[in-house]
Amino acid sequence: MVGPYNHYMKMSPFADFRVADIGDVHLRTTCNLEEALQDIEAFYRKIASAGVVPITAGGDHSITYPILRGIARQERVGLVHFDSHCDTAHSYGGSGLHHGCPYRNAVESGLVNPERTIQVGIRGGTEPLWQYSCESGMRVVHIEEFYEVGCREVARERRSMMGTGPVYTPFDIDCIDPAFAPGTGTPVVGGMTTFEALQTLRGLRGLDIIGADIVEVSPPFDHSGITALAGATLMFELLCLAAESPARSPS
Repeated sequence: MVGPYNHYMKMSPFADFRVADIGDVHLRTTCNLEEALQDIEAFYRKIASAGVVPITAGGDHSITYPILRGIARQERVGLVHFDSHCDTAHSYGGSGLHHGCPYRNAVESGLVNPERTIQVGIRGGTEPLWQYSCESGMRVVHIEEFYEVGCREVARERRSMMGTGPVYTPFDIDCIDPAFAPGTGTPVVGGMTTFEALQTLRGLRGLDIIGADIVEVSPPFDHSGITALAGATLMFELLCLAAESPARSPS
């Protein structure tokens, strides 16, 4: 039901580029979080060394940190992050590697430039956990501001912030209102529609996207399948954006 042609971008990425599903990351164990994240990092190091741009289906949001460890290279990357949560919390339950803190970890590890980071769609009752975003210099666009200024203005600001440097684009499905994507573990009402999400992603055209992910889709929470459809559609859009990046040419 998704692809192969993007009518907005007027492109067929599967025809013009070498695109492949290279399967799942094999984890040695699901009982040791640190080892699991090491396995993810090692997998993505191989991808990056082969010159491949990864578009990933999660997984919860903790996977973004080891992905960045695997693909970030000589300079800190910019981040265009779609979510209802900033995910820059402190450690929780004795762990600093949970799905609520990947971007704090990425900044503190020198992988992400907080001054080239914009977090879009933020809302909900967990706001006190995200102090680090503002303290470190990240740009936080709450959903109210998003609706006030519109996706075109948000896109203009993102392009200005990102410049010509490398950009990673993580998309948590709970950025979308649960009316359109109920199949997630942390739904928050008052989010974007799927149309608004697509239009906002399209504002990233022209950036040097080195990778992207769709996370927190949980099909068992949504027997209708609309969340999985939304996630797959957004993933295809991210694939097209990465393929169209100025750093890439058809081969």
